Amino acid sequence: MAYPEALTAALGGVTVHQLRRWRSGASPILAPETSSTRPIQYSFRDLIAIRTVAALRAEFSLQKIRKALANLQDLTDVDHLADYRLFGDGRTIVWATEGEQVDILNRPGQTLLISMKDVLGEFEGWTGARIVPLRRPKAGIEIDPDVLHGFPVVEDTRIPYSTISSLATDGLAVADIRYFYPSVHEAGVTGAVEFDRYVRTYNRRDANKRTA
Repeated sequence: MAYPEALTAALGGVTVHQLRRWRSGASPILAPETSSTRPIQYSFRDLIAIRTVAALRAEFSLQKIRKALANLQDLTDVDHLADYRLFGDGRTIVWATEGEQVDILNRPGQTLLISMKDVLGEFEGWTGARIVPLRRPKAGIEIDPDVLHGFPVVEDTRIPYSTISSLATDGLAVADIRYFYPSVHEAGVTGAVEFDRYVRTYNRRDANKRTA
């Protein structure tokens, strides 16, 4: 399974509009690894890269991020952005390599020593919204690249959160859902509903901002 745009935006800390901008133009920041034609679908590696750029976007302009990525290309053979640990310290953008941290914005190639940030954990996106942790976005829900290619599932199962949240939204009680899916615990049902609400609310917030 892969990530559709709305889910990618909610987990990546960006907007659907941004995703469209980032994959377009002569030098796209990130083209979807899974499918760049309708329906657009992103991979787990794409998601990590998007969270990386989203965290940087909270500190730097898109122009500076593009400049840093161009410098990174000059310093090394860039494959997929998910293969590089990039973060900012408010002054510059850093590439963390094995044993050192390299400035790729202000003084490309210069080594630095600053505290690294974890884009897999919760962080504040450039819109000001709190972005959920990637591995466990809600209690009872987990994301593991080795399970359904990283699609969010109920914890300790291979059942997509959307399957359970759809049943709950249709009015099925927890006991009824567990009758059909015995491996799904009550916390998993609650988590699926809460995560589905998070995704919908996040994208609704984005849509409202662009139509206001």
